Amino acid sequence: MPVTPMLTVVLVHRDDYERGQLRMALEALPGVQIAGERNDMRAGLALAHQVRPGILILDMAPPVEDALNAASQYKLDHPDCAVFLATEVFDPDTLLRALRAGAQEVLRRPLDRAALRESVERVARQAARKNGGAATSRGVITVFCNKGGSGVSTAATNLAISLKRLTTREVALADFDYQSGDAAFMLGLTPTKSLGDVLNAPRIDSASVHDALMKHPSGLHVLSQPEHLDRVDGVTPDQVASVLDILHSTFDLVVVDAPHVFNEITLEIFDRSSTILLMTEPSIPSVRAARRSLEIFQKLNFLVSPDRVRLVVNRRGEQSAISVAQIEETLGMPVFGSISNDYAAVSMAINVGKPLCGEHNESRTGRDINALARKLVPSESVEEPVETVSVKRPGRLRLFGKG
Repeated sequence: MPVTPMLTVVLVHRDDYERGQLRMALEALPGVQIAGERNDMRAGLALAHQVRPGILILDMAPPVEDALNAASQYKLDHPDCAVFLATEVFDPDTLLRALRAGAQEVLRRPLDRAALRESVERVARQAARKNGGAATSRGVITVFCNKGGSGVSTAATNLAISLKRLTTREVALADFDYQSGDAAFMLGLTPTKSLGDVLNAPRIDSASVHDALMKHPSGLHVLSQPEHLDRVDGVTPDQVASVLDILHSTFDLVVVDAPHVFNEITLEIFDRSSTILLMTEPSIPSVRAARRSLEIFQKLNFLVSPDRVRLVVNRRGEQSAISVAQIEETLGMPVFGSISNDYAAVSMAINVGKPLCGEHNESRTGRDINALARKLVPSESVEEPVETVSVKRPGRLRLFGKG
C-alpha cells in the first residue's frame, strides 16, 4: 500500500492566541504537519517560499490589501499551494476579493474546526490525485555549525565554486559570517566593497547589492565579509533578510556562509534557506554541538520538511575516534555527505587563495566537496568519478551516556 505523504502547512498570523488555536486544530488532523509559523507577514512568506508547503494560511488583518496582494503573488509563484485566508469579516465582498487573490479557502474567526478540517481534507484529496513533481535545484544553501573552527567557510566557499563548475546555473556566495568570515580571501579575491557597504548604503536595493559583488574567474559572484567589524555594527535581521532576498531573486543558487550562533540574524537566514547543511566533525564536542543544533531545528519545525536539514561530516579520517556510523546513531540522522581530513591540501589552498575545487585540484577534500555538490543538484551536475569510502559498522557506542 503506498504511503500518503504528509501535508505541510505554514501558518502566518500576527495574533498569538489565534495562531495557537489554528496550530492546535491542525496538529489534531491526521497527515498534517506544521512546517513553520510566524507572526510577521514578511518572515512568513520568506519561510513559505523555501518550505513550499501544501497549505499557506495568511492572516487577513488590516491593511487587508497587503494580505490579498501577498496571497495573489504567492499563488502566482507557487500555483500548487492552497492558500487559506483567515478573517473576522465574512461577507460576500470579502469572499470575492479573497477568491480573486487566489485563496482556495476563507477561514472565519472565531475558528470553526469542522470547517477547517473539511478544507484541509479537500486539499489532501487534490494532492493525492496529482503526481509529485521533480524537486527543483533552485534555492539557498546555508552552511552552518554552532561551533567555530569547524571548516564552515572552507566548505561553503568550495561548495559554491563546485556548484558553479558542475552546473549551468548562476551561483552566488554570500559571506554572512561577519565576525570571522574569510570566503573572499580563500578565493584569492581582494574586496573593494563588501557586505558592510551594502548595510551602510542609504537604501538596501538590487543596485547596492550588485555593486558590492565581486566576480571570481570561475564565474561565481561573491558578496564578501566586511573588512572592519564597525561596518556591521547594529546590523538587523531585516537588513540581512533584504540582502538575501535580493540575491535569491537574482541568482539560481545562493550559498551562505552563516554565523556560528543561533540568533535573530541566523534565523532570518534559515527561514530563507531551502537546504541547511549542518556541519559536524568526528569528535565528541562537535557532535554535542550538532545535537544541540538539531534540538533547536526540531523546535523551529525545520525538520518537518524532508531533507531540509542535512548532516555533513567534515574532516573525516580513517583514524577518527568516532565513525560516521556512530555519528548517525547518536544524532538519529543519516549523514548526507562527508569531507576527508586533508590538512595539508586545505592549509595550502587557504594560504594561497586557491580553491580546493578548482579545475586541476586533485585533493581528497576537493573531490568530496564536488561529490556533495553533485548530490545537491543531481539532475544538472556533470558526471565525474566519485571516490567511494567504505565505512565499517562498529559496535554500539554511547557518546553521551543514557538519553
